[in-house]
Amino acid sequence: MPDDRDLSNLIGQTYDAATGDEDWAVLLERLKRAVGGTAAIMRWNRRPAETAILSDMDPAVHRSYDADYRSTDPIKSKVRDLPPGSVVDEGTLVPEGALERTEVYNGIYAPNDLHFCLSWYTMDPMAQGVGMAIYRPRRSPRYSDDELRLLWAIAPHLDRAVQIEGRLATAAARREIVGPSYTGPDLSRREQDCLTWIAHGESSKGIARQLALSAYTVNEYIASAMRKLDASSRTEAVATALTLGLLNL
Repeated sequence: MPDDRDLSNLIGQTYDAATGDEDWAVLLERLKRAVGGTAAIMRWNRRPAETAILSDMDPAVHRSYDADYRSTDPIKSKVRDLPPGSVVDEGTLVPEGALERTEVYNGIYAPNDLHFCLSWYTMDPMAQGVGMAIYRPRRSPRYSDDELRLLWAIAPHLDRAVQIEGRLATAAARREIVGPSYTGPDLSRREQDCLTWIAHGESSKGIARQLALSAYTVNEYIASAMRKLDASSRTEAVATALTLGLLNL
């Protein structure tokens, strides 16, 4: 299990992946190792199956799953019913005996030594699902409570990273339409500071502590930045500012 410093590095890497400073595949590999998995996948459901990010998993296995089993997988349908941002040990969703009698288990999971699984699921800014699954074989022990808690600790940052990545794509498209000469509004130093801390997951109270300001003043700076950036949410403001080169994380 990672110590506090390693956990902080993992959390930082989620934001690096969101902004393109790190590859999602590298993050997935680190998360897989952190919880003791042997294979993992991360998938944006609105994107083609071949864009799924895999770690120690044969792409042909995922293509087969997507084409022949995805719509009838009883576990994944239950995962998608969970609130966005949830982490779950999939073994708690369908009894082991019942799962082993399913077509997907015998056609995909068992032949490829994918037995125990930790899953995380959220929604992107377009309300499309994004999921991650980390597997280990049957001969391994079940995932422990500590391993489940570790993924729960990272989950809010993964959620935020997915939101930032989606907003960045939207902001980049907007900038393309407006033209490359557009450099965006002039944010004050304090507005930049507040958006930077938001990108790192801080609340208004947390930002106030970091900057020695009142939470009221912090909210005023954030609201001002959102108006300048024509953003409807804090996450959109961060993504737009990043796209325009107004922040340096």
